[in-house]
Amino acid sequence: MKNIGDFFKKIGGIQAKEIALRASIQASVKEFVDIDIPLGSIVCKTGTVSLKGISHSARSAIFIHKQKIIDCANKTQTDQKIIDIR
Repeated sequence: MKNIGDFFKKIGGIQAKEIALRASIQASVKEFVDIDIPLGSIVCKTGTVSLKGISHSARSAIFIHKQKIIDCANKTQTDQKIIDIR
């Protein structure tokens, strides 16, 4: 039987990967569009990124540079590949 410390290490590793993925998306958006998106507004599920709580003008600017943002975010992290931004 494993101890509780191993359990928390596993959970901590999963959360660290999720935060790293969100940070790479945030940095890519900042680089190409010059908009700061809070990490809490970025939701990642099975390769699709959803941006919640941002203005329509910011969303439009992000979609103009969508492919560049996806490529840059995929270069900076290798755990999960991003396919689409919604």
